Amino acid sequence: MELRYAELAQILLKAISRGTLPVGTTLPSEVEMARQYNVSRTTVRSALSVLEGLGLVSRRRRAGTRIEASEPPRTYARSLTNIGDLVQYATETERHVRAIQEIVCDEHLAAALACRPGQRWLQIQMTRISPAEPSRPICWTDIYLEPAIGEVVRGQALNGTGLICDIVSSTCGRFVAQTIRAVKLETGMATALSVAPDSAGLEITRRYIDPAGIAFQITVSTHPADRFSYHLSLEHTVPT
Repeated sequence: MELRYAELAQILLKAISRGTLPVGTTLPSEVEMARQYNVSRTTVRSALSVLEGLGLVSRRRRAGTRIEASEPPRTYARSLTNIGDLVQYATETERHVRAIQEIVCDEHLAAALACRPGQRWLQIQMTRISPAEPSRPICWTDIYLEPAIGEVVRGQALNGTGLICDIVSSTCGRFVAQTIRAVKLETGMATALSVAPDSAGLEITRRYIDPAGIAFQITVSTHPADRFSYHLSLEHTVPT
């Protein structure tokens, strides 16, 4: 079975960190690497995009791919292009639940969640932490669950790895909207993330819907600016 691009990226990352692929050298062409690792050029290109997002390599037309650093900066970087990548991210990090409570949306929160004022949710507040740097949480996450589903989840052990939506369903559902915006971290959240109040952050809101088109989970994750980078690759397919 062919390697996934994330697996190839890990192989290359280890080779770079060990010095097998030294800083300052140029990697083989995509064609040569595809042949060497028995993968497609698309897989090679996606793996190199991950390394570029980590700041390990630079890619220039006609100059090839040059290794710039042996280790990434102190930022958790992940290429999130589909649900599979999100699942992998959730598997690599730990969720630490801080509070579970029932809430009723006021007008401000309802506008942020694109739901009606007065709607009830079970709110789960948690942080995501990389085991490699437990003192530097990656993000604060507020999860809003439809009350009936929330009651099922409430009684389960929520600390660990993986996605909350995997607990309430055998599948992740599907995204109908994803919003990314810059924010300032309010005091309580900033304290939990070990940064100064009003620091810059990246807020990502995701909505999950059931087959009837009704949102059963809304997740709002807020990342300190220096600990997470969001890399999105878009491919244009020419109709045949």
